[in-house]
This record gives sequence, C-alpha cells and structure tokens, in this order.
Amino acid sequence: MSTTSSQTRRIAFGTAVRLAGRTLGALISLAATREATRYFGDQWGGLTAALSWFTIFTYIGTPGMGFFTQREIARPNADKSGLFGRAVAATLLISTISGIAALAICIPAYWGRGPTLPMEAVLAVAVPVAAMFMLCCAVLVGIGRGTWRALMDPASSIFLLAATIVIVSQHMSPTHYAAGYMLALVASAFVAVTLAAIAVRPRFKGAARGTLKMLKDSAPLGQFDLFAVVYARADSVMLFLIQGSRPTAWYGLAFQVATFIFVLPGLLTNALLPDFMAADPERQKFLARRALDVIMTLALPLPLFGVVFSRPFVVWLEHGSRFSFAPAGTLMAILTFAAALALFNGYLSQMAVYAGAERGLWRIIGIVTATNLISNAVAVTFWSATGAACVMILSELVGLGLYWRLYRRTIPYRLPRRYPIAVALATLGTVVIWLGLRYGAGLTPGSGIAFLPRAVGLLGVYLALVYALSAAGRRFGKLRDESPQERT
Repeated sequence: MSTTSSQTRRIAFGTAVRLAGRTLGALISLAATREATRYFGDQWGGLTAALSWFTIFTYIGTPGMGFFTQREIARPNADKSGLFGRAVAATLLISTISGIAALAICIPAYWGRGPTLPMEAVLAVAVPVAAMFMLCCAVLVGIGRGTWRALMDPASSIFLLAATIVIVSQHMSPTHYAAGYMLALVASAFVAVTLAAIAVRPRFKGAARGTLKMLKDSAPLGQFDLFAVVYARADSVMLFLIQGSRPTAWYGLAFQVATFIFVLPGLLTNALLPDFMAADPERQKFLARRALDVIMTLALPLPLFGVVFSRPFVVWLEHGSRFSFAPAGTLMAILTFAAALALFNGYLSQMAVYAGAERGLWRIIGIVTATNLISNAVAVTFWSATGAACVMILSELVGLGLYWRLYRRTIPYRLPRRYPIAVALATLGTVVIWLGLRYGAGLTPGSGIAFLPRAVGLLGVYLALVYALSAAGRRFGKLRDESPQERT
C-alpha cells in the first residue's frame, strides 16, 4: 500500500472514530439536556448564563495552550515530555488566576439575580479542572491517540448524565446542578489526565523556567481563544442581563444543540494534524483540499435540515416539560445557517494555525467579536433571542471573508470546480425533492420522534446525489481531456 493511500485511510479512520465518539457523546449529552430542561423550565436561562460565564473564564484560563501544545507536540522529533510538563504548569497557573477573577467579577455582575450568583461561585472553582481537561485532550490528539480522545466525549457525557439524573430525581436546585456539573468535570478531567500521562509522561524539571516562554509563544492563540469565546458566549450573558431568564432559556437550548455542529471542523482537522505536520508542502495542500471538500459536503445542506426539522426536534425535546421551549425551534433553524458558515470558518482558522499563521487570527477574530458585540447590543435590546441568533449569521459572514483571505495566503492552491459544483447541485436537488414531497405528496417533517427517520431518509437522498453527481463530474472531466479517437 502506498504512503499516500495509507495516510488517507488513517485520516479517514481518525475522523470517523472522532465523529463516532463525538456523536455518541452528543446523544448522551442531549439526553442530559432533555432531562435538565424539562425539570428546570425557565430556570434553564439562568443556568445557560452561568455556564456561558464559566466557559468564558475557562478559555481565558487556557490562553491558547491546548491548541499550541497540540500542534507542537505533533511535530516530528518534538520533546513531548518537556512540552507536556511546561503546558501543565502554564495552564494551572493561568487557570487558577482566571477562576479567582471569574468569582470576583461575577459578584457585582450577578448580584440580585436569584440563584445565578451561587451557581457562578460553584463553577468558578471548576475553571482549573476544565482547563486541564482541555489540555490533556489536546495532547492526546497531538500524539495521534485519536481513539483515546474519542473515548473522552461519551465518558464526559455519561458523567454529566449521571449527575443530571441524580439532581432531577432528588428534586434539587439549579445550584445543585452547577455542583453536579463541576463533579462531572472533575471525573472527566481525572480520566483525561490519566490517559495523557500514560501516553506521555510529563517532565516537570525545568518547567518553571519554560512556563513564561510557553505562555509568550501561545499568546497569539490565547488572544484568538479569548475573542472567540467572548464572541460565542457573550450573547447568552447579554441576553440574560437585558431580557431575563425565559428568552435565554430558549436561546440556550438552541445554541447548545448547534454547538455540536460548531465543533465538527475540529474532528476533521485533529485527525489530519499528525500527517499534516509531517508532510511536505505539496502534500499539505492536497490534505487541506480534501478536508475542505468534506467541510463543504457537511455545510451546504445544513440550513435545509435546520429549517425542516428544528421545530419537530424541539417539540420532541420538550415533551413533558411544564415550560414551553417551542420558540427555540425558530432560533435553532436560524442558528443552523450560522453553523454552516461556522463549519467553513472553523476549518479555515484551524488550518491557518497548523500552517503557523496564528498571528493573523487574533485581528480577524477581534473584528468579528466587535461586530458581534455591537450588533448584539442593538439586536438583543429590540429583538431579544431572535436578534441574537441573526447576529450570529452576520458575524460568521464577516469572519468567512477574512478567514478565507488568510487561508489563501497560508495554503495557496487552485480551488477545483467539479466537486463544489456537484455538492451545490446535490443540495439544490435535495431541496427540490423535499418541496415535491412536502407539497406534492403531503409529507410533513413529522411530530415527536417521527422526524428522525424522515431526516435520515432525506440525508440519504442528499448523499446519493452527491455521489452520483461527483462521479459524473469525474467522468465528464476524463472525457473532456481525451482526444476524439480515445473517446471512440
């Protein structure tokens, strides 16, 4: 078997394993979310704000360290033990400071906001724990242990589901949920640290001297992480402070489901990383082009599935709840448009990091974040959660133009036309087929869990069209390149 074929198979396997782990973890997390939202009702808005606040300070506590370590430890002949030891020291130092800051700032920000302040206080303690979990997962990816990393998604989701079941069955308060969330993080971090230490024994000798240098080297990625997490989570906090708990609960549910889509580029690029870092420039361009084909295949039909199936999905999710989450269906449909753009942006930004162009990222994400915050200040005030969801689309559009320019400077290659045209035509064909079934045959998206087989069937139609059109495109290209005698 050739080296190229072996690499392609390995990347495909790594991506499939990570996707399987992430999908299983998402399904388990979805079960936990369903139980929690049905139990807490409109109190889910306060929980959403608390978790968003916690996430912001968690990323502040890992200033680009996970992504930086993941890239550097994947380089051939890297000092893996020394890198891991310095990364642990740097992460613990900054995340502890970040946790203290989260607690100090949340007191005046959430004073008088019911149980939200106690939740913030509990979660602030978990900031260093979450930071270590993220670092160790990044190390597993960097050293090519994708299967181990894939296990962490369902494992962490199982811990969260177990904590949720106990809290709901015992009729506990939102503060108890925050404590259960923290304990689930502790269990997840323990497993991640154990696996990473088994794979790479960290060396702490001399780590104190290398910590400051590592923080300096990872600073561009840290700036990017800071802006990115503020951009992704500030809308929930702003919505809670301006509009209150109820619209935040709707938006939080829609965003939590959309988050699964936002992380898909990482599954692909993480599987790509070891081979990409060891490849020559020509091979890197080839790998980047193939990865972009996969992202394009996922992104283009996504808005269609969001528009058709978001509402029945939310109806199924809220079944049995005393609080109606029906408005979250519209928000989720809007956010799938943003998620389609985020698939491209996530891939473009991560590939720029792998190619060593991270210093250009913080300016881009700074512009995107400023656009997001200014637009949200107006949109959330006048249009509540719907405004926040629409602003996400605007922000992703701004980012797409800027990320694409950086990507083309970093990994220049001629964009092939046949496959993108095939994917676009397959998406258009799927839309036409659905409209025919909907208005010609009277087929509805379904109610309750009945939406699932219809969604799977429509997905099968789309994939069949992609395969047929791309095969026809390859055949057409071969015929066009042949002479008349060869065609005969």
